[in-house]
Amino acid sequence: MTKQNCLELDFSWKDGESSEYLEALSLPTLPWAAPFLPLLGLPNALLEQPSIWESIYTQAFIEHKTRYRMRDWTGTHGERGELVRQVIVKALPLLAQQMGRNVAIDLEKWVRFHFFCLEAKRAMREWERTLRIAYFSPNSRKYQRKIPPPAVLVPILPLIEELMDFDRRTEIGDALKRVAPPPPYEQIPYEYMEHCYEATMLSGVIDRALTLKALQTIASKLNDTERSEVVTWAQAQALIMYRDGKPENLCGDKYLQVELPSFDVPSLLDFSALDESALDGSHHEDRTVD
Repeated sequence: MTKQNCLELDFSWKDGESSEYLEALSLPTLPWAAPFLPLLGLPNALLEQPSIWESIYTQAFIEHKTRYRMRDWTGTHGERGELVRQVIVKALPLLAQQMGRNVAIDLEKWVRFHFFCLEAKRAMREWERTLRIAYFSPNSRKYQRKIPPPAVLVPILPLIEELMDFDRRTEIGDALKRVAPPPPYEQIPYEYMEHCYEATMLSGVIDRALTLKALQTIASKLNDTERSEVVTWAQAQALIMYRDGKPENLCGDKYLQVELPSFDVPSLLDFSALDESALDGSHHEDRTVD
C-alpha cells in the first residue's frame, strides 16, 4: 500500500494529546454510554465481552494515576505524555492476549481514526453532507442544486437511509445528552459545560461511525468502476451544493472501501516488547514529591 493510500496519524505523545488518547480508550467502559456502544464502530468482540477491556482499562487507569502522583513534575516537558504511552503500550498487549491481536489492533485503529486523523474527520464530514443530498425531495428549497445520483448508487440508498437520516442522528444526540453526566470537577461559571467532555467525544464518534458504515455498505455493493462513478458524482455534488463545499476533502475513493486503509505508522503492539524493560525500569525512576 502506498503512503498516499494510508491514513496519516496526526499525533505525537505530547502531554495534552496523550491525555485524550487515554480518555478515548475509556469510552467503551463508561456505564452510561453502554446503549450507544453499538453505534461507535468498535470491534464486535469488545461489544460481546465488554468486561475484558473494562478490567484492562481500569488497571491501566489506576497505574497511570498512581505513577502520576508519585512523580515530581516540576520542570518536566513531554514526560506526562510518555507516561501515558507506557501505560497504553502495556494495556494493548493484554487485550491482544485475551481477545486476539486483531481486536487490539482494531481498537487502536478506532482511536486513531476518530481522534487523531484530521483527514478522516474532514472526509467523513464531507461525505455525510454529500450523501444526504441524494435524499433531497423536489419539495426541498435546495433541490435545484441536487445532481441526480448515479444509477449504481440509487438501489443502495434505501440501505443506508437510516444511517444518514438527520432526524435520527438528532434523536441519538438528544438521548446522549439526557444520560451524560456533568464534568467531574468544579467549573468556572464562564467555562460552564452541561455535559462531560466524554459526551462530546462520543457525539463526534457516532456521526463519523455512521457515515463510515454507510460508505462501507456502498463499497460492498460496487466494483471499482462503479465506485469511481459514485466518487465522480460526489465530487461534482459537493462542489455546487455548499459555498464551503470542498470536493478534495472526500479524498476520492480512499474512504469508500469495505475496510479502512492502514495507518502510516506501526501499531503500538509492535513496540510493546521493546518497552517491556523500560516499563519495569521506569517504576524505579518514579519518586515521591517532597
